[in-house]
Amino acid sequence: MNADRWSSLFWFALGAAGIYASARLGVGHTGEPGSGFVPLTASAFVCLMALLVFLQSFERGQARSLSALWKGVYWRRSLAVGAITLAYILALETLGFFLIGFLLLVITMKGLEGLGWKKTLIISISTLVVSYVVFKVLLKATLPVGILGF
Repeated sequence: MNADRWSSLFWFALGAAGIYASARLGVGHTGEPGSGFVPLTASAFVCLMALLVFLQSFERGQARSLSALWKGVYWRRSLAVGAITLAYILALETLGFFLIGFLLLVITMKGLEGLGWKKTLIISISTLVVSYVVFKVLLKATLPVGILGF
């Protein structure tokens, strides 16, 4: 069996475990989703993507080895994204949704992707505004206020 099949089976099993755990949390219903709704949706998506990769692995003419999956991986970028995400998680309550979200987006787009300042600022601000409208206004969720007070 080639590497794509092995990796898709791994991700499918992980997604299935997530579905099981999410269902135990309680999914709720349409008007009032439970705490397991979002993890269940994400886990179902992982299973679907794994299934697609598994099916596509039969269409490819050449089987890839396991070592071929790791060729060309940019470890520094992956580690940087992980570190930035960890910093976001740790500083969210202290700095608040807007400030830490803005910093995360700017560092990612400008520092890692090399976008220009104009594009970086437009995308960052518009993403935060849309997120605020969706979560705070429409869903009436509580977002961390932080040191800025909003």
